[in-house]
Amino acid sequence: MSELNRITEKLFKDNLNFPLILRQIDSKVNLEEYPLDECIAEQTKRYGEEAAPKICGYIKEKYGN
Repeated sequence: MSELNRITEKLFKDNLNFPLILRQIDSKVNLEEYPLDECIAEQTKRYGEEAAPKICGYIKEKYGN
């Protein structure tokens, strides 16, 4: 199983992995200024179509963008 599949599998088992993913994203961009469209595009490439809206939705809810 690839690392991406393991991360995706863990992501959907519980929300405990959101902080890990947010730390990885936050090291590259300021989450408070991260445009939703850009977030969806980048996270779809990294985590897939199913996970990206959940990740970006969580960022939008928590940081309000």
